[in-house]
Amino acid sequence: MTEMLEFLRGFNIQNIMSMGLLIWYFTRDIKASIDKLDADINKMNTRVSRIEGTVYGKDIYDKIGDEK
Repeated sequence: MTEMLEFLRGFNIQNIMSMGLLIWYFTRDIKASIDKLDADINKMNTRVSRIEGTVYGKDIYDKIGDEK
């Protein structure tokens, strides 16, 4: 426990705030990137299923058709 307290005493408020700011800056667009990646993968799966002749479901094809 004392080692943990000594570790925490090594940081001041400026260090904690700057680390928080850096973490926020580098992770702020992660959700948008994940959503875009998910949409791209969904489109790819639809294209592949059309080429293979398999059917994932009418809803997937309708979504792709609406985006054009």
